[in-house]
Amino acid sequence: MPVASITISVSESIRPDLAELIEHNLAVAPTQTLSAVYELFQKMPHDFLAVTEDGHPLGVVSRGHVGFLLGARFGFAVFGRQVVGQHLLPQCLEIPRTTPLLEVFESALSRPGEHFYDDVVLVDEAGNYLGMIPVQTLVRLQTQMIAEQVRLAEKQQLELREINQQMFRNINELRQSRGRYEILFENSALGVMLLDRHGVIETCNQRLERILGFEAAPARPSQLNLPDLIPAGERERFLRLLQGLEMLPAAAPNSGEFTLSLPGRGPRLFKFFLNWIQETGQICALLDDITEQRVLERRMQQKEKSALLESLVGGIAHEINNKLSPIIGYADLLSDEVRQLRTTSDLEQYCLIIRDSALESAKIIRQLLQLSRPHKVEMARCDLKQLVQDAVNLLRFRLRDLGCQVNLRLPDDECPLLADSAQIKQVVINLILNAADAMEGRSHRELRLRVVLSGKHLHLLVSDTGHGIKPEHIARIFDPFFTTKAPDRGTGLGLSVCYSVIKQHDGEIAVAETSAQGSTFKITLPCGEVASAPVTARHLLPAGADHAFRDCRVLIADDEEFVSGLVQETLRLKLGCQIDKALDGARAIERIGKTDYDLIISDVRMPTLDGFGLLDWIKANRPGLVSRFMFITGDAGSAELNHRLETSELTVLRKPFDVETLLQACRQKMEKRP
Repeated sequence: MPVASITISVSESIRPDLAELIEHNLAVAPTQTLSAVYELFQKMPHDFLAVTEDGHPLGVVSRGHVGFLLGARFGFAVFGRQVVGQHLLPQCLEIPRTTPLLEVFESALSRPGEHFYDDVVLVDEAGNYLGMIPVQTLVRLQTQMIAEQVRLAEKQQLELREINQQMFRNINELRQSRGRYEILFENSALGVMLLDRHGVIETCNQRLERILGFEAAPARPSQLNLPDLIPAGERERFLRLLQGLEMLPAAAPNSGEFTLSLPGRGPRLFKFFLNWIQETGQICALLDDITEQRVLERRMQQKEKSALLESLVGGIAHEINNKLSPIIGYADLLSDEVRQLRTTSDLEQYCLIIRDSALESAKIIRQLLQLSRPHKVEMARCDLKQLVQDAVNLLRFRLRDLGCQVNLRLPDDECPLLADSAQIKQVVINLILNAADAMEGRSHRELRLRVVLSGKHLHLLVSDTGHGIKPEHIARIFDPFFTTKAPDRGTGLGLSVCYSVIKQHDGEIAVAETSAQGSTFKITLPCGEVASAPVTARHLLPAGADHAFRDCRVLIADDEEFVSGLVQETLRLKLGCQIDKALDGARAIERIGKTDYDLIISDVRMPTLDGFGLLDWIKANRPGLVSRFMFITGDAGSAELNHRLETSELTVLRKPFDVETLLQACRQKMEKRP
């Protein structure tokens, strides 16, 4: 059994600052006569005076020595006019104020002969005279300290006796707890180990051996430095955590998550629970492998964010698509009516502008939908140079307000692409906006866009004069929801969407270069075929009504009055159909019960009874109408809804749609009627 050690401490009340022991700080100059010094001794109770020059002590003169010289026969006549500097005591003890008290005792109380009784001169760090300490004061203080040590030794002896008795009482409990400890230690579901201050594993349980791969090895390393398994980027943080444990209150645990690179298992994420053991000077560490847990959490977070984003974007898309549909449709109808007047070419151009702007808005809606789920790429021939120019024109006011200078370097020739032009334009817009944000706070803001044709590939380079990208962020900038911006400034989706779009086009996007002076993003896309001549064609609506469908009766079920009104006017003017309308599925069922319809057009999302509810009723009660049924919808829809629409084998017309698309779908349905 280990022997307890006793440390004798002395109360601070009897360990004063040496300056507190000064009896007086009187001093005389070395040129002072002995007779004058004698008179000074007669007026003061002290037996020793310091002789100083410019504040520094030269020595000590005593009352007894001065009295001896002047008390002899003819003493005043012989010595009275002599200066005191000639009669200093030998072996003057001069002690700096910072000298430890025990060294003061050793120096002052070990002087031989009559010098034992001489007062001690105390000086500061610069050697300036502070005062005189009587030797009697030092003897009294030493006596007090010895008495205090004896008292403390007796007290600690009693305490030690009680401790030994308690140790004997606890020894049986210790043996029992040791058995319980071994059971818990070896059968713990967590990896348990004891570390020294530097992270070296001194002992561990079998679970930890399995985690670190020791059980497969012939022998476990006797001294394994745990920080060596932690990647360099996290190692310093782990060591700081270890060093700070000793300063924490007793039994206060600390925790952190760190990656360990394990042989044969690769990098694994662990939760560390650390506790400083005061009694042994060791660190107890518990390890829990949370790699799969974090992966699952990230998947759940991603799923939750995707569901929220899908809900928000889907709702917005539904509302805007419903508003865009009548704009496009009525623009088509108006354009057709204006064209028949043959004298209003300007008005027809206005109609085309309204129509094209609405179609462009619809493309932007599809870009919003891509944030929540993959978007089917609509490939068509386009000009990358024109797309870049359009993106810059779209943002010109914002860039101007930011004081950003735009430098465009575009080739003279066409830069052909086979791509979804709206998606590529959105990528360019995202990169421009990111560059503008990166230059915030810079005195010089310059945005440079360059398109280069190289062989069978087109390269787009977007450069800024911003703050650059930190090296540790380079590998993550294309990850979904990763952003260095404040929560109100970005969601971390922009570059992720860009990456997805470019990959869908068999291209590459990367950070070409970055520094404290700015960054450059580079997009590489395969070239498309160059057309011999640009083709600009617009499908013209047929003039007048199509008499083949004059007797057809159509039911429109849609709660959006503008949309149902557009469909009604289009079918009435162009096909001559008779139209009935219902605001929801329930009212549509009432009309179907009274009238036989050649075509039923239904929205998906409606109050009371939606489109699928209406379809289910028709299948159950009027199955012959299923072939005459078609959906129109502006709802972006969830993955489940889209799957249901795609597997319904019905015609689905997505809002917004133009008039000709509507007419073509309706003709195909009504031509198949019995």
